[in-house]
Amino acid sequence: MVDISVARVSKRYRIRRRAIDASAGSRASRTWMNFHGGSEEFWALRDISFEVARGEALGIVGHNGAGKSTILKLLSNITTPTQGQITIHGRLSALIEVGCGFHPDLTGCENVYLSGSILGMRRREISKKLPAIVDFADRT
Repeated sequence: MVDISVARVSKRYRIRRRAIDASAGSRASRTWMNFHGGSEEFWALRDISFEVARGEALGIVGHNGAGKSTILKLLSNITTPTQGQITIHGRLSALIEVGCGFHPDLTGCENVYLSGSILGMRRREISKKLPAIVDFADRT
């Protein structure tokens, strides 16, 4: 069974143009250009398709600017695709930043509960998985 389906997904952002030469024209004309100078299209993703079956894991790697964060934000429903369709059956959590959810003032266990809560887990579910998480952390 396919749990994640990404079909021909593209994401476009509009980037507002800025006045290039700060010395050109009057201050009023530069200000007008900054706010009304139009925008440029930036395609962060174009025509991306893949499927993830139940039990599979997905890792996204690439150079800076390759669209990794954009696809994770789309999968997490933080933003929506400009084109294409994303279908998700079940629950999905994307780790967008390395170290996300780890606070230096909290203990390891407190950080586990914080991270689990951010991922939508209930306290009881976190408590059940805590021994395995601690075991994993001790091995790394």
